[in-house]
Amino acid sequence: MYLTQSNQIRGLSKEQFQQMREMCYYAKNLYNVGLYNIRQHYFVEKTFLKYESNYHVAKINENYKLLQAGVSQQILKVVDRSFKSFFNLINKAKKGDYRFQDIKMPGYLKKDGLFNLIFSTNAINIKDGFFRVAVSNAYKKLHPEHKDILIPFPSRLEGKKIKEVRIVPRNNGQFFHIQYVYEQPCETVELDFNKSLAIDIGLNNLASCVDTNGASFLMDGKKLKSINRLYNKEKARLQSIAMKQGSKYTKQIDSLTLKRNNQVNDYIKKSARIIINHCLENQIGNLVIGYNANFTRNINIGKKNNQQFTQIPFGNLREQLSNLCEQYGIFYKEQEESYTSKASFFDNDELPKWNPANETEHTFSGKRIKRGLYRTSTGYEFNADINGALNILRKSNLLDCTILQARGSLARPSRIRVK
Repeated sequence: MYLTQSNQIRGLSKEQFQQMREMCYYAKNLYNVGLYNIRQHYFVEKTFLKYESNYHVAKINENYKLLQAGVSQQILKVVDRSFKSFFNLINKAKKGDYRFQDIKMPGYLKKDGLFNLIFSTNAINIKDGFFRVAVSNAYKKLHPEHKDILIPFPSRLEGKKIKEVRIVPRNNGQFFHIQYVYEQPCETVELDFNKSLAIDIGLNNLASCVDTNGASFLMDGKKLKSINRLYNKEKARLQSIAMKQGSKYTKQIDSLTLKRNNQVNDYIKKSARIIINHCLENQIGNLVIGYNANFTRNINIGKKNNQQFTQIPFGNLREQLSNLCEQYGIFYKEQEESYTSKASFFDNDELPKWNPANETEHTFSGKRIKRGLYRTSTGYEFNADINGALNILRKSNLLDCTILQARGSLARPSRIRVK
């Protein structure tokens, strides 16, 4: 498998910083050139212009020549993948698995925008503890004052097989990140594939987790709400000042957004690690997480909650869990979760799949009686989100849940607050 390490680039001179911005600007231009070729071919011929054909058209462009050849080819491959994803979504929509109105053709990058520099194979030059940013001969002729840009290479990656290096402009080129993609063998751990962990993701409880042993815990989501609330309040104040000065965004707002994003990403990654550690400590071989394609679309849980809900990157949490599962050999599954919060796990209620074309109302044995509490037909009360997670496990059909149902009760879940 492949892992990625990301670091902020520091210590560049003013001239080197400007050169990086300029190369990212050429990369953006080349991206738009490749995109233009494919779009126009599609409009005229109604077919997809393959990478090989696009390459022969784009390689005569000056922006292609101003970048190292390998970097230019990688940018055109990104364009190629973007359009392939576009056509894949159309095929999904024809099968009824996606909404046509949500499909958009890949669009052009902003005229004054920047794009990633992607170094692969022959463009990767690491020597004496530094990564050298490769440039083309055409760029050197245009900039005879150019000096090599050397970026310190992380010592923890020494001896690793580097597959790809990306230089990513942040906040419209105010600073840069460098990402190293390296090969990492999967770790061999002892797992029992007769055990599963089910996860129901939400707002106050970021992840409600329960395993087939009956152990349950809640990953606290209130800290994420607090981070977003403070961010929204301060951003509104700064925007109010900026708009009075005839501007919409400022460097201070960009810095605030960066800080908020770093805090959220840190919290998500730590939460995913805690969940996976529980699986490893208990030798759990399966992980199933609830998922709906329209998870945050058309949601209506109040103005404030709507904003909080859509600002939390649940997709990032699923991605982190998926990557960690792959690293340790845990089977990962995303399960459609309609009606899992309404149905009663201990009453073994039927779990239908939501169908917008079928307005049949379903009745269930139990119900949610107050925030966070679910009552079964027998009067047993327990955490409502844990009930949802149990039903996600049952709906996945990974394992037989009758033993858990026969217990008739669960221990009170512990709440884990990430520091």
